[in-house]
Amino acid sequence: MWCILLILISGCIRIEEDPYNRCPSAIEADAIGIKQVFFSPYRSQAYSLSTDTVSFKDFRFNFELDVKKKENALSQVPQTYAYSLVCEEKYRIQNISNLTVILTAPFAGLPVGTDIAYALRTSDGKRISELRNFEEVSVYFGSSLTLNPEPYSQLKTRIFVFFRNGTQAFLDSTSPYLKTN
Repeated sequence: MWCILLILISGCIRIEEDPYNRCPSAIEADAIGIKQVFFSPYRSQAYSLSTDTVSFKDFRFNFELDVKKKENALSQVPQTYAYSLVCEEKYRIQNISNLTVILTAPFAGLPVGTDIAYALRTSDGKRISELRNFEEVSVYFGSSLTLNPEPYSQLKTRIFVFFRNGTQAFLDSTSPYLKTN
């Protein structure tokens, strides 16, 4: 009887993400480019392809930074220590100046060459164009698009990462067809 009561009570207890602050500190790394751009929704164990048609309300523009861990960062986290399953690997990236997302085809009434990073918002409400602090970040960034596209249009972009040393890297992408109604 007591066991059943304890099981029922434990099911109601909320577990915090890292209650004992056991997640490792951010790993020092340098960004070297954009590894991939991928589009939500995620269905049937795959992200949406440029040949798919998706509802605009479900559409998300996502990208992954390509990073190289600094030599001294490899020794920061002991490999034998087990961390909680809630720990997401975080990075301290100091060589990024800013990110831009440039249209390579007209979209939502905007011409080729327009920077739309201002119209891509992360889950915490920040614009991609405003991101400057990469001190404790995941390599994965997701954003929603605040522009209003025409029915069945595709977003064709070139995403740039500008580095503090004056160099840059970019990656082209084509979204699935966006259905607006």
